[in-house]
Amino acid sequence: MRLFLSLIIVFLASFSLGLAQTDLKIKHIEEINIDQEKRDLTISYSFKKRKEKTSMLKVKFYNKTKANLNVDLVMGFYSNGVLLEKAGIVDCLKKSFFSNLFRPYHMVETSFEEGQEVEIKILNFYSEQIDECRETH
Repeated sequence: MRLFLSLIIVFLASFSLGLAQTDLKIKHIEEINIDQEKRDLTISYSFKKRKEKTSMLKVKFYNKTKANLNVDLVMGFYSNGVLLEKAGIVDCLKKSFFSNLFRPYHMVETSFEEGQEVEIKILNFYSEQIDECRETH
């Protein structure tokens, strides 16, 4: 019984430490006009600090437009109103429901230190409706 309780305590402690690493989770919603209708494209991102001095930004798209989209966006990282870094992401978003479930994250490595407060803004966003997504090399 003691072993079981100690395993539960260790699990809960490691789980709470894992949640403590996430600094911010933000959703950005873009309205896109498709066939005279406005549909949403949701961009979710979370900023996590790693054990090293660097940080990672996880970006995931949710295409709710019912159309294939080419997306090109630039994200800016600000500290005290000063632009520190920029990161560009280009992707083709398929329209299917299952594509949203299994869509991979875009991982952006940054050079921010652990105590540094950083604000993330989407600087440029461009989307284009296409017939089908094609593989690029």
